[in-house]
Amino acid sequence: MAKIVNFHLPADDVERAAKFYRDVFGWKFVPYPGSPVPYLVADGDGDEGIGISAAITARQPDIVKAPVPTIAVEDIDQAMLDIAMKGGQQARVQDIPGYGRFGYAIDSEGNIIALLQRTQ
Repeated sequence: MAKIVNFHLPADDVERAAKFYRDVFGWKFVPYPGSPVPYLVADGDGDEGIGISAAITARQPDIVKAPVPTIAVEDIDQAMLDIAMKGGQQARVQDIPGYGRFGYAIDSEGNIIALLQRTQ
């Protein structure tokens, strides 16, 4: 069963957004090591966690315009094929060294979703 494992919060200013969520909700975001783009993460677990992991990333006008759920899948290539066959749209999948394979897609209703196949 695929599960939502995190969500992305798009921001025009990643640091400003992190400060906002820290000041308002107490969420603590830290840079993701080695990310080629501004990408801050907050842990979802434990007493200090926010409930589900979250990331603040630079707004991408073509892709990330609103909060986006990330769904963990066992086989991202098969999931992308299933999306296309069931009325959605698949997109490019990229490797994230040390973490897994990641890609965005569009569901049957035009919503952006992200898929993650973690490295075993």
